[in-house]
Amino acid sequence: MTQFLSSAKEALSTLIQQPLSLAALVIVLVMIIFIMVTRKIRLTPLLMAQISISVAICAVLNSFPLFRMPQGGSVTLASTLPIVIMAFAYGPEVGMLTGFLFGVVNLFLGPYIIHPLQTLLDYPLPFMLVGASGYFRNRYLGSIIGQALRLFMHVLSGVIFFSSYAPVGQQEGLGLWLYSIGYNGSFVAVELAILLVILVVIPWDRFMKTLNSTRTRTVPGKTDQAK
Repeated sequence: MTQFLSSAKEALSTLIQQPLSLAALVIVLVMIIFIMVTRKIRLTPLLMAQISISVAICAVLNSFPLFRMPQGGSVTLASTLPIVIMAFAYGPEVGMLTGFLFGVVNLFLGPYIIHPLQTLLDYPLPFMLVGASGYFRNRYLGSIIGQALRLFMHVLSGVIFFSSYAPVGQQEGLGLWLYSIGYNGSFVAVELAILLVILVVIPWDRFMKTLNSTRTRTVPGKTDQAK
């Protein structure tokens, strides 16, 4: 708890010192809420509670990594699984909101902010795009696409802001892109493999049936969950 409070204080202090980073987070959140409003998705107290629980589970799973990469990134026990479940149960908009909020929590757990764009690329956007998996009917395909979008955000951040970490001779051009893809892809690929295995073994239909029974509205295109 002490470590969390220290990290949260550091993140808040950094965001205050870099108001553009804070503004970027707020703008993305407003955009997600606007999309949800236009899609007529109601944030009922029950749905908000489920989103909060999902974000908390993501944070707990993320706090106990199986392996940490030397320059950032880690392999966890499918910390993005709750985002995928929410995306398929309630639609991609809810999944993206869940992912965005987890990204913000992740920022407060271990802040490293050097630029507003880097803040977005490293924290809320990768996990928000995991929620886009709900646009696909098949949970395996959706999860693969969601993790691929997450990887793209990490790769962009690596190319734009962390080229100095690349080996000599790979700090620009195609070499830098290949290094960033290789570095970030190494842990995202393992995360994806773990996620897919868990998606196979968990009682998916039961999860969907239980969550769908609590819904107060029908999300277009989500009434018939994919196997």
